[in-house]
Amino acid sequence: MNLADLILLRGWIAGIPYPALDEQRAESDEPARRRLKTLRRALAIKARFYGQLDFVELWMSPRQATSTWSTRAEHALNTLNRWPDPVPAGDQALRRWLPENVCAALPASVATCADAVQWLAENEAAGSEIPTARKQAQKTLTLFLKQHAERLGYQSRPSMPKLHSLASSQSMAPLEQVLIPIELNGEHGSNRSPDACRIDANHDLAAIHSWLSLKNDNPKTYQAYKKELERLLLWAILERKRALSSLSTDDCRAYILFLKNLTTADQQWVTQQPANKRHGKWKPFYYRTPKGAAPVLGDSTEPAPPQPVLSAKSINYAKTVINGCMAWLVKQHYLTHNNFDDMPNIKCAQTPLQTTNRAFTLTQMQTILAYAQEQIQPGSATETADRRLWFILTFAFYTGLRLHELAAASFGDIETLEDDQGVQYFLRVVGKHNKLRKTSLPFNLIESLQSYLRACGRPSLFERLPAEAPLIPSLRDPTARKHLSPAGLHKTLAAFFDQMYVTLSKDPEADLRLVNKIRKASAHWLRHSYGSYLANDKQVPLAYIRDELGHADISTTSLYLNTDAKQRQKVVSEAFKGV
Repeated sequence: MNLADLILLRGWIAGIPYPALDEQRAESDEPARRRLKTLRRALAIKARFYGQLDFVELWMSPRQATSTWSTRAEHALNTLNRWPDPVPAGDQALRRWLPENVCAALPASVATCADAVQWLAENEAAGSEIPTARKQAQKTLTLFLKQHAERLGYQSRPSMPKLHSLASSQSMAPLEQVLIPIELNGEHGSNRSPDACRIDANHDLAAIHSWLSLKNDNPKTYQAYKKELERLLLWAILERKRALSSLSTDDCRAYILFLKNLTTADQQWVTQQPANKRHGKWKPFYYRTPKGAAPVLGDSTEPAPPQPVLSAKSINYAKTVINGCMAWLVKQHYLTHNNFDDMPNIKCAQTPLQTTNRAFTLTQMQTILAYAQEQIQPGSATETADRRLWFILTFAFYTGLRLHELAAASFGDIETLEDDQGVQYFLRVVGKHNKLRKTSLPFNLIESLQSYLRACGRPSLFERLPAEAPLIPSLRDPTARKHLSPAGLHKTLAAFFDQMYVTLSKDPEADLRLVNKIRKASAHWLRHSYGSYLANDKQVPLAYIRDELGHADISTTSLYLNTDAKQRQKVVSEAFKGV
């Protein structure tokens, strides 16, 4: 057993909570709870192999809080760790490896490991129905044989996703599991081009995959585009009873109308609970209640009123993706016409009206940072995490970096420019579309970073830190060499905003505007706060802000500027004074 697993087991025996055990593990490691389950199962198997049945019961039972139990568990761990790990062989009795109840549920002829391999292989090949009483035993046996497949000569059949036929209008399946009726697969679609097709696609599903393969270098784009084509294909077959390559202009218009009218009441198409695609509860549309949405009024027993699933912006995005796919298929001579071409966009409110509403003022940011600093209690179990959170908020507001840019920042990315006036600091950032830029690091941020490093017991001189060391480290890695992932960063900030909202909502003197903002806030609000502060409070030239934020177009940066609107409101208000 390696040292990390041994330390983990001893921590568990000592009664250390799972979150604390997780903090000591590297970011890439599996959670402590899951790893401990695997280790305890392995120790139980080892104890069973060597005939130590008391040890088997100890590792398969829950942890106890008594000193007697801890002493006994330490003894069992030390004893088993001294013995060599057992190696399965075909002639060994299965009872030396698996629990009594599992062996009893299997046929009497399955006595050795070799018998188990042969019986399971025959069972899988025959595809026969498994008796209910034997299902769990077979599952345990399969797991054991897979773990030792090479030594025991077991070859498991690859698990294939179940194909779902769309023959009935009630069927629903994702793109990778869909089985389309031959008459609707598009092989003879009415919009198929008579010219020689330039791609290897005889039906609509193959044509979609051919277009999606162009996006393989960007997983997020691939998944987003796949979702839109998946929805259209299912709608064409289930609602219009037509192949994708047979849709007319009227059909395309009807699809846009379908998206516009789709609500949470359409349970055939919409789910409000995340669902695994391998399970039958999956739906093409997932509706997530917006963060900070007002609670439904009235009796809680009454069903919530149906909500629109897609915004106008989302519908226009879907149309853009589909239009791009169809235009490409026309160029490849798979389709004759792109019937989504010239389809008008859904009118919606412009983004400039919303951007500054998702930003904190300077005073509000100072309140947020002060609250985060108040949570730091020297000597507490969460001191390190609280200090890191305070730095994350400071780092995000002082730079306006995107979430993945914050997570990727390393000390080796910091650059300095020296002149007679002193030293200026910059951070090399790889932004959207792998575009490299240098963003400024204000002096106040440098001081905050050095203060954070000193509090964590690390050198405050950047030159003494490894180039690959992250500015925002994972707390699971005691060496501080692993980055906190973007997902982990998002969860950390979301938890902080939730905690602060609960605290402020109980304070009768709290600023209600700030409370309402915190209720809706996300990590990206810190980026908006940065842009709004520079554009409105400090009147920094938009070209500078554009370069700092990594915008491709200055029109995007101009969304943060609202000084003209403020001045206009002030003039109009003055005009009505005394009226």
